[in-house]
Amino acid sequence: MTAKELPGRPARTIIATLGLFYLCAVLWVTLRPLPWATEGNQEPYGILNPRAWIGSSTWLSGSPLEVAANVAMFLPLGLVAGLLFRGAARVIIPVAVTVAIELAQIPLGDRISHPRDLVANALGAVLGLMIAVLVVSRRSARA
Repeated sequence: MTAKELPGRPARTIIATLGLFYLCAVLWVTLRPLPWATEGNQEPYGILNPRAWIGSSTWLSGSPLEVAANVAMFLPLGLVAGLLFRGAARVIIPVAVTVAIELAQIPLGDRISHPRDLVANALGAVLGLMIAVLVVSRRSARA
């Protein structure tokens, strides 16, 4: 991808600024203490525990609304990464953020680090990246 296919400098500054505010909001939503929660019910070590990945309840239980909300919450992350970065960084950065959030939730007593959340978050980021690729390719096709 050439530099002409990416947004111009003023647009990139705006996207980066909005992306930073968005990331701060996501971190606040995902890592802040929840005063109404008493204790999480995650497997010990959360996503680092292999049992958390292979149990059928991991994939068959849980609210579809929660999964959809996780996908929607991380879609902008992929969109921003797709508009700001090139190459492998477009994928690595949003996926690394989702992994980092799930890892950061492990020691938090009122948060749950769960494989289903990690997959939904990463799926949202990848969908956002796909939208960014479509936007950039249409923009460069018009140019």
